[in-house]
Amino acid sequence: MTVARRGVGTVQATPDFLGIASAEAVARRLTGLDDSAQDEEAGGARTISAELTDLLGLPDVRDFDPATAWKPRSARDRLRVPIGLTATGQPMILDIKESAQQGMGPHGMLIGATGSGKSEVLRTLVLSLAMTHSSEALNFVLIDFKGGATFAGMADMPHVSAVITNLGDDLTLVDRMQDAIQGEMTRRQELLRDAGNFANVTDYEAARKGGRSDLKPLPALLIVADEFSELLAAKPDFTELFVAIGRLGRSLQVHLLLSTQRLEEGKLRGLESHLSYRIGLKTFSGADSRAVIGVPDAFTLPGGGGHGILKSDAETLTQFRAAYVSAPPKTRRRRPGATADAVEEERSIRAIEARAFTAAPVIVQEEQPEQEPVAEVAGSEPAEKRVTFDIAVSLMKGQSMPAHQVWLPPLDVPATFDELLGDLAEDPQLGLISQRWRQAGPLTIPLGIVDRPLEQRRDSLVMSLVGAGGTSPSSAERAAARAHSRAACSPGSR
Repeated sequence: MTVARRGVGTVQATPDFLGIASAEAVARRLTGLDDSAQDEEAGGARTISAELTDLLGLPDVRDFDPATAWKPRSARDRLRVPIGLTATGQPMILDIKESAQQGMGPHGMLIGATGSGKSEVLRTLVLSLAMTHSSEALNFVLIDFKGGATFAGMADMPHVSAVITNLGDDLTLVDRMQDAIQGEMTRRQELLRDAGNFANVTDYEAARKGGRSDLKPLPALLIVADEFSELLAAKPDFTELFVAIGRLGRSLQVHLLLSTQRLEEGKLRGLESHLSYRIGLKTFSGADSRAVIGVPDAFTLPGGGGHGILKSDAETLTQFRAAYVSAPPKTRRRRPGATADAVEEERSIRAIEARAFTAAPVIVQEEQPEQEPVAEVAGSEPAEKRVTFDIAVSLMKGQSMPAHQVWLPPLDVPATFDELLGDLAEDPQLGLISQRWRQAGPLTIPLGIVDRPLEQRRDSLVMSLVGAGGTSPSSAERAAARAHSRAACSPGSR
């Protein structure tokens, strides 16, 4: 190939060739984004917003295909997702991997005053991660001390290990949650030890993908705690658990994102050194901004919600505006009577344009505005009433391995006796009986359910009415017990 350079002349060169995957990656990073949407509130500064689906390279959220989107990602792109646009119109990338893996994490903090869009940024981040990672790669524990709508609708995602809300109404649940999260840390440590004394989850996953068929997937776990400042005010000793996660999270791939409206000095108590990235949305004061990102700039951010500053390391500050996922997607226009497959096929054909590659200078012709076919304007799909977030969650539901359940719902309602017995069936001679409990031993019965949040399970509370000496009851005693059981299970008994 001949290459002409000004002042040098022509030289012969051999071009490098890329594989399809590498060429696609390069093309995606070079692709420009539409920066036409400007926010006048910033006094001329570019404060652009964008659809999350555009940032993810998806034409429409209704076209989301989990089988395609959840294909394994490269080491560089794992846990690395866009959440909005920078002030220059480039994708705002948040990478929660640890710094040793070229990330910004593993732990971070987000602060934002009322109306700053804090809840929406959290929803955007969680959805962006969920749409790009399967539940075998990433799980979530979502905590909201106040019990607001931040994590509403997320429980249907296969990635969710727990949604814990309304802790402020019952502080005993905070202790239970502390046991559940500590239990998950312990479970991961024991799993690594039993699988072959792996030093960390990274080595474990490498062995699993390398052929260890006996190893089950051990996804990374992102714990998002909204209003954590109020949580620590109610339960100050909870800081110790956060510090433990900060210390062990790198090896166990447990990531922590703490969110609050304002941060009081001294509340973190040793946790601050573990929080590597910081996000400041519009704050109540310059002091609140300085406490999180080191400068008062978050206080002067424009209103409207979603504007923020990311501090990804000790020196780098990046202003951005987060994508909005709580509004319906745009209506798709189509020809009257056209099927959805036909519309998609026509859209794909129009989007394809082949051009010859050349290293010579190219004269760019002024493009004429494309005239939209009249048939397209004549009809449109019914307006979508569901928001982008709900549509994406509905498409993800049941499409991957369910996440390991870190949190089991509290035992608010006592179990009924038939629920404790479980396998009740009618016997022609004995009446209504439970074979499992008859085989458990003479006069051994369940009385209730024991909640073990630290071990992430529940057991039956069992009582044995056999004497201290362990002697079996006589035939008369067994007959009396059977008669009492039949009477207790008869209609109208309590």
